[in-house]
Amino acid sequence: MKTIILAAGQGTRLRPLTDDRPKCMVEVNGKSIIRRQLDVMLECGIKSEDITIVGGYRVDALREELSGTGITIIFNEDFETTNMVCSLMCARDVMKEDILISYGDIIYNKEVLNTILSCNAEAGVIVDDGWESYWRKRNDNPLDDAETLMFDGDDNLTEIGQKTTDINRVMSQYIGLMRFRGDGLKGMLATADEAKKRSDEGVSLWRTDRKYNKMYMTDLLQGMIDEGYKLKAMHINRGWFEVDDVSDLKLAESELA
Repeated sequence: MKTIILAAGQGTRLRPLTDDRPKCMVEVNGKSIIRRQLDVMLECGIKSEDITIVGGYRVDALREELSGTGITIIFNEDFETTNMVCSLMCARDVMKEDILISYGDIIYNKEVLNTILSCNAEAGVIVDDGWESYWRKRNDNPLDDAETLMFDGDDNLTEIGQKTTDINRVMSQYIGLMRFRGDGLKGMLATADEAKKRSDEGVSLWRTDRKYNKMYMTDLLQGMIDEGYKLKAMHINRGWFEVDDVSDLKLAESELA
């Protein structure tokens, strides 16, 4: 299994902490997000040489930080004008048989990581059933930032990543950690190729007005669902934090102290 960490973002909502470093290098209680991720990965048996990080903003600082670790760093030279899916496709040569994908701005414990590592499905996505209590600490109204996530009786996702005012359409919450292998990996790549083709031809994507270069990962996952691929919901109940802005950082530091 190969691991890809998506860490090309600029982290503008964390400035001035990101003036001289990428978002993933922001420290939480004295230890950077990326170091926290890597430590958990190594503890769970993932080898440094099997990890690829897609960087963008201040990739020089990231390369210096991880020099000598054996980790591969790929540069998304279009990071200022693209989003998650384009960053992921920068690592396409790594995606052969079995891949773990992680956002670079999340912190999670071993139990969370082991949940996705234990996934027997060919496409699995971590979902947090305890999301609401966490979201209420981050927002006065949890629906201000939450997105839809629905699954059927077999735990296959049916909808993800749509804005909503109906909390019943948020059965759980996506965190940015997933695994693809076999036909699931082939389906993910085929859906990405179809998205690029549609954008090039001026055809709309799945349930979004965004074009290929601005696609979120949830747009790609929804595309897979709508194309008939099965994505297994892998359930957790907390054990993770997102660090998207200064208030997120303060909350994570408080709860991890």
